[in-house]
Amino acid sequence: MRVTERSEVEKYYQNADVAEQYITKRFTDPLNVIEHQRQVDLLNKIIQDKKCTAFLEFAPGPARVTAELNVENGTSIESSPSMIKIAQQRMKEKRKKWNFVLGDVFKLHNDKQLHKKYDLVFCFRFLLHFKYAERKAIYRQAHTALKENGHLVFEVMNKNTVLPLRRILGKRRYFVYDKLYNKKEFIREMEENGFQVVALHPVLTHFWLQTVLSRPLKMLGMRTMAEKSIALLEKFLSTQPYEWIAVCRKQQRTSELQKTSETRKE
Repeated sequence: MRVTERSEVEKYYQNADVAEQYITKRFTDPLNVIEHQRQVDLLNKIIQDKKCTAFLEFAPGPARVTAELNVENGTSIESSPSMIKIAQQRMKEKRKKWNFVLGDVFKLHNDKQLHKKYDLVFCFRFLLHFKYAERKAIYRQAHTALKENGHLVFEVMNKNTVLPLRRILGKRRYFVYDKLYNKKEFIREMEENGFQVVALHPVLTHFWLQTVLSRPLKMLGMRTMAEKSIALLEKFLSTQPYEWIAVCRKQQRTSELQKTSETRKE
């Protein structure tokens, strides 16, 4: 099964079984535990550094990241009732206040709850699942929702590292479409859609070595050592991480930028 179109992506993530297994299936190996923690830590730091007080999240899933944030009273829009149910339960266990809205990210204007302006729009494991026409629509929604000089934050997969991995493991393992980028391509795409990339924070900086340390040590009962070793390697920067957390500042959109954006193809 290949999940490549918008309708297929939405249907896949609305499946109750996918929602139930999402965190345990994808974020339990030591490598993924550190990836998750890096994403959470970076987002918390961005929120603090940018002094954000109004937050909007696209597609929180089961609140994997949301439940770990150091802030409350944000809003998340999610199209899957099963994901929202799990997310609400996780936030309840954390005793955190957060507003989850059942809705469509592509049609934010239809929901009166989402008509305010935000300092920060963020998402994880969402934007990368869509082809350019859909990503462009999501950028437009984020641009409209943000205050002047507000920021859009999400993860960007590094083509130079991820593509060789996926060629090895094959389409049976990675059957949901993911957009992969090099830096120049990503920066150009954001500029075409009214955003300036102000930071790219690397995550899993030494991916291949970290992969070697992850599952084998876990299978030997050395999970703690694996996690500590992988986390230690994050302190040493590299030019080819597994992914970046992108911080993109809202810019004024011009008719010329919009025209260029609309003529691009995937």
